Amino acid sequence: MATSDAQAIDADVYALSYPKAGRTWLRALIGKLLADRLRIPERWILQTEFLTRRAGTPAVRFDHDGSDPMSGIRWQDMPHDRSRYAGKRVLLLGRDVRDNLVSAYFQATRRIHVWTDGISPFLLDERYGVEKLLAFYRIWSESRVVPAAFMFVRYEELHADTAGTLMRVLGFLGIEANPEAIAATVDYCRFENLQRGEAEARFADMALAPGAHGDPESFKVRRGRVDGYRDYLSPGDIALIDAAVATRGCEFTGGSEVTDCRIDTKS
Repeated sequence: MATSDAQAIDADVYALSYPKAGRTWLRALIGKLLADRLRIPERWILQTEFLTRRAGTPAVRFDHDGSDPMSGIRWQDMPHDRSRYAGKRVLLLGRDVRDNLVSAYFQATRRIHVWTDGISPFLLDERYGVEKLLAFYRIWSESRVVPAAFMFVRYEELHADTAGTLMRVLGFLGIEANPEAIAATVDYCRFENLQRGEAEARFADMALAPGAHGDPESFKVRRGRVDGYRDYLSPGDIALIDAAVATRGCEFTGGSEVTDCRIDTKS
């Protein structure tokens, strides 16, 4: 669900991402850590804002910041004004564009049913394809000076060093955690365990429930792979995406390293 301007003043920190950039895994990691601390059942681990408020930490809200595919907004019509985040902290999550688009395609076809055609035309569609994803990150490249503090983290970083990246993210969010608690959280949030929990309906949030039982491609926790796009995209599809990134992408969509953009808060 998109966050309205009226709601946007309520939280202290916003964790933003384009759909299917890996935010559910990050939400589960943060949520499990806090649920264990509060001795709250695992079924509530995706209730980030509730858990952070209950734990007395800065209130954290996850949001797609107007890019939710259910809205059907074309990339040309995406608003550029991010003034509602002034005075807040913003964590932006990114992912390899090719993997992101493949995952978004399965979300559109197997879960929310807004697309019935193949993946190649999906990539070209103004409402769901590569141009919309690139526009989302270009807007944030222009707007990253608006929040009081801004941090960018890649899904691939979370895969390569889950504990270390989570520790860095928690520090930005204002949530303290010891290495033992982080290790236990990372172990619980292994993809096979989250997917099993999704299949068994262990979680209260319907965002972590399969679109169709028996269809692994309809799971919210679908594969959790880096470079899995090669199993679904043709060489022509890959060339199209790579060319778009090369000409209309930004530092958040390229393959180069991006340091924390600005993690100090304004006084």
